[in-house]
Amino acid sequence: MMNRPKTIASLNKRERARYLAACARYQAEKQKPPVRRQMQAWLLPIRKALAEIRTGEVDSYRGYPITRIHHADNDFARVDFAINGFLALISRLLPDYDLSPMQRLSKKLENGVLLELAEVNECGLLLNDIEERLLTFTRAQLKDAADIEMINIELERMDLKVAA
Repeated sequence: MMNRPKTIASLNKRERARYLAACARYQAEKQKPPVRRQMQAWLLPIRKALAEIRTGEVDSYRGYPITRIHHADNDFARVDFAINGFLALISRLLPDYDLSPMQRLSKKLENGVLLELAEVNECGLLLNDIEERLLTFTRAQLKDAADIEMINIELERMDLKVAA
């Protein structure tokens, strides 16, 4: 026989207290800022793409540089698209922050223009500064901004929204 899910009202006093405490812990975790390790993991795909560009050897598809999004699967993305998505997310979180070095890099990658090492290094320094600033946000704010960007990307993919 299948167990029916319990409602909060049907829980006894001890179970209700444990449930409410677990909910409170979950909500409290969302209001904390991320730890540095989490932020480094979040920025790892962009850092790896820049590291590949620094070496001078980048995988490409149809002439556009690509990078692996996650090390455990075969999901690849164009580097300029990944940078543009990252820029959209960061401009949502830090609207007054100057992201022009990464915008220039993205444009050059999109147009197939050769890059200089100084430009790539400048973007690496920009990522370090962005990491520091993002550590001041709560996990909920970062997750909400990332979710909004993923929704915008899907709307553009389905041609329901014009690309910015």
